[in-house]
Amino acid sequence: MNMPSRQEPDFESALRFSCTACGRCCHGLRLLLSLSEAVGWLEHGGRVELLCDAAPDMPFAEGSGEAYRAARAVPATSQALPVTVAVLLTAVFDGPCPNLGPDMLCGAYDRRPNACRIYPAEIRPDRRIVPEEKLCPAGAWGGTQPVFVDPASGMADPVTAVAITGARTAGVEDVAGKAMLMDLLGIDQVALANEGYAVWKPASDALLSALRSVVDSAPIDPRPIHVQIISPRAQTRQMIVEAEGADAAPDPARGYDYLPLFA
Repeated sequence: MNMPSRQEPDFESALRFSCTACGRCCHGLRLLLSLSEAVGWLEHGGRVELLCDAAPDMPFAEGSGEAYRAARAVPATSQALPVTVAVLLTAVFDGPCPNLGPDMLCGAYDRRPNACRIYPAEIRPDRRIVPEEKLCPAGAWGGTQPVFVDPASGMADPVTAVAITGARTAGVEDVAGKAMLMDLLGIDQVALANEGYAVWKPASDALLSALRSVVDSAPIDPRPIHVQIISPRAQTRQMIVEAEGADAAPDPARGYDYLPLFA
């Protein structure tokens, strides 16, 4: 049985928060999903896209953001360069979430993804909650609101704590399945981590079929994954070549978009 996660406290005093049902966090989002959550989202008519990036496979300091990412990424190679590929399944919608009612309450509350249960907390243990960076109104924080994070014991809200544990655990357990999914969908071009994402947009029926195959199959050792690392920057592609990786310019004709993380 999963025990509630103890988010690493980083506050001198208790952080107080309670949802005001303002609906701001339910508009125009990409919600991070586990494999099983992606199946459920598609089965209820939602849209799911895959954001993929690669980083060199190397040791990182324990507890760092890089180590957290690597533990949840698919081992792969780009020509002679060992890499890890993050495959982020995201529920995508413009405007209000399809499950959001006119009263700003969730119409799928019992089956909402862990990402919804966690917000405005952070899934990653290396990230601190910064109220000013959240969509929640000022009235949701402080005052007489319940304690959300305790400086001594960590996450105080039990629903959020359980959801954080579930999301972190699923991220590790889904690695082999994501490797299979890449193989089934023919995903072989990924962006460079911290520079951008290759956003793969398979047809919903094809993605649902592939996900069901992955979720319903017995765990197996995935076939070796080989990828090209794409970048619109000639300098970056040259750097990839010098590292003995396989480079390419983004090719939307392949069925993905390139999402840059730079101006």
